[in-house]
Amino acid sequence: MIEPLLDKCEALYNHGDYENLIKTCDEVLEIEKEEPASMNYKAISLYYLGKYDETLGILDHCLKLHPTNHYALNNKALVYIAQGEYEKALECCEKGLESRELDWLQINKIESLIHLGRTDEAYQYYQSVKIPYYTFQEALDNCGVTEKRPKDQLDKVDELFREEKYEEVLRLCGETETSERLMDYWIVSLICLKRFDEALKITGDAIDAYPYNPCFPLFKAKISLMCRDIDAAIEGYEQAFRIDGLSNHRLEINDYNRCLALKTHIFIDSGEHEEAIRTLQKTIKTKQGKFE
Repeated sequence: MIEPLLDKCEALYNHGDYENLIKTCDEVLEIEKEEPASMNYKAISLYYLGKYDETLGILDHCLKLHPTNHYALNNKALVYIAQGEYEKALECCEKGLESRELDWLQINKIESLIHLGRTDEAYQYYQSVKIPYYTFQEALDNCGVTEKRPKDQLDKVDELFREEKYEEVLRLCGETETSERLMDYWIVSLICLKRFDEALKITGDAIDAYPYNPCFPLFKAKISLMCRDIDAAIEGYEQAFRIDGLSNHRLEINDYNRCLALKTHIFIDSGEHEEAIRTLQKTIKTKQGKFE
């Protein structure tokens, strides 16, 4: 019953309609008072409206119910950064990163360290993590720091990617020591160039090299969908869900269920009714928030 309301929350958030988002979150919380996604949507709305005390009140309540909720910890870090409480922001980021390597938490950790004057430590951490399309110079600019650092190879790749010079991105990727961030640029550039077979090969290499990163199986699923390979797409989604669970992948679950629906119709049309039932059961389980 709350799923349509949560979908509405997501749409309102994407449109920046925070007043109506708060009202929709309240509708969800009337039905299920401990639902974490709606609490976080309401909190981030209040944050953007500058109501920091109310934001912290909701987040503290959410974290009392869900102590490891990384979205709540990230949102709390945002409030502390806005209030100039950088040590507290860093503490929230560290705690959130214990449960998930969320890029928002990584960004807030980097910028908290810069605000605290620990720029070298921030740069070392930036180099150790994978944050697509986010450069250290951007972090410095966000913090109002004028310090400049020489561009490393990943910065050059990022700059070329932003300029849509995908062939140059691929050339640098081939010359640079492999990393998770580099693989991400490599795959997306190949997709932009519609070189799907190569993208699938690099994605396979990335999955082998970084088996605990759910992003790469999701790339496999999305590329397979572009190539109309439903079986490979389903396999990619399921691989990602096994790594990272269902709760972090609302949009991907919708795509996965659409693949399952197509596969169910294929089985029905071919008379494979037992397979159709098994595939339909998968859809029912994911709608219930379950995955095996």
